[in-house]
Order: sequence, then C-alpha cells, then structure tokens
Amino acid sequence: MLTGFQWFSLFIILAGTFAGGFMPLFHTERARRVHGFPMGQAFGAGVFLALSLTMMLPSASHLFSHAFPKLDFPLASVIAISAFLFLLLVEQGVEQLRHSKEKEIGGLNSPIIPVIMTCMIAVPSFFLGTALGISNTEAAVFILIAILAHKSSAGFALALKMVRSTLPRSKVFLLFIMFACATPAGIIVGQHLHAMLGINVMLVVKAFVLSIASGVFLYMSTLHELKDTPLIVDCGSRKGFAVAVSGFALTALVRLLIGEAHRLGG
Repeated sequence: MLTGFQWFSLFIILAGTFAGGFMPLFHTERARRVHGFPMGQAFGAGVFLALSLTMMLPSASHLFSHAFPKLDFPLASVIAISAFLFLLLVEQGVEQLRHSKEKEIGGLNSPIIPVIMTCMIAVPSFFLGTALGISNTEAAVFILIAILAHKSSAGFALALKMVRSTLPRSKVFLLFIMFACATPAGIIVGQHLHAMLGINVMLVVKAFVLSIASGVFLYMSTLHELKDTPLIVDCGSRKGFAVAVSGFALTALVRLLIGEAHRLGG
C-alpha cells in the first residue's frame, strides 16, 4: 500500500507534468513562440546536484557497507558513474538519430523525434520515481521537489516537440500520457519492492536504486540535452546562476538538518 505522502506525490507529479504540457497540447501556435521555464530549470539543476552528491550517493554507500561489510570497493560510485555514462551514451545516439531523421515535412519534423525523446526522458523519470518510492518522507520531499522541477519543464519541451511533428493528435496525447505515468509507475514499483523484499535484500535494492538515481540526478543537472543543459543555458546569467546555487544550498541545508545520509534508507 502506498503511504499518504506517496499518493500525494503521485498525483502532484501527474498534475505538474500535465500543467507543463498544457500550453503546447492545447495552444499549439502560442506554444511555438515560448521557450520554457528557465529559472525553474536552473533551480531544479541545483537541487539535482545536491540530491545526487549530498544525499543519494552517501546513502547508497552507507547501505552497501551494511549489506557487504567486507567489501572494500566504492560500489555505489561505480554504479552511479555507470548510470551517468549510459545516459550520456544513449543521448549521443539519440542526437545522431535525430539529425539523420529530422526532416522538414510541411514545416513539421519527423514523428520519430518525439518518440525517441519520450523514451529518453521516461526511463530516468521511472528511476527517479523508484528512488522516491523507497525513501523515507524527509528525503522524499526533496526528491519530489526536484522531480516536479524536471517534469513540468520536460513536459513542456516534450509536448512542444510532439506538436511540431507530423505525429497524429491522438498519438500525441497517448505518448504524453505514457511519459507522465513513468514517474508514478516508479513510485509504485519502489513501494512494492519495499513491502515485498526482506530487510537484507532491501538494503541492497535500496543502495542499487539510490546509486542509479544519483547518477541520473547528476546527469539531469549537467549533461541532459547536451548543449541545452540547464547549467549551461539557464545558469549562464547571474540570475540563473544565483537560482541554481539557491537550489543547491537549500537542499544541502536540509541534508544537514535531517541528519545522516543513511536515513534515506530508513
């Protein structure tokens, strides 16, 4: 059974995602003249950095040390870096495929573009939801904030790509719904894993998921969408940089207030 906070997170993530996609989906012409939510993305980038490096990675390392007390190897860091590099590899492949497939058809792009973008964003979104589902409430609150900052802006960008393609309107809505449900599905999976598995197995699963999520959060704040990453584009101005630093500082402060990182595994 999901907790009250997890139900709240599930519904507010869905609401935030659909709010982000509302303008492109229902006001197509106007949406094509708008460029997203740069300050929201900048704040989210700072939160992602703090969550990755001050909460999730230390927590995963702590859990692995309890599960494998004789292991003298930074397993959590290796998993996080592997997730980071995997996403970079996939995104480079997506960029190459997009350049080869992106053809103007009456001013619109090939329908393959929003499809591959949806897959690219939905998979990390699922793992972020799983991290929220296995975390205690204190840590989950800040994971939720980071997810909301990402999902609303990502929903806008993804919906914009959809309406600028030749994808039929019915399939646009179906594809967007699949993206919107990725994170809630991760929350449900995370909670069920927490309920089904024994204590020792759950230690390893939590450590593994948090390690992956750490790499994902680090990637989302630094290299996601490559040349359009928030730390390069949205944080280029003094205001954007200050907003990103405020997101990092706020999350790092909360990490200090809620205590040791291993409480994520509680």
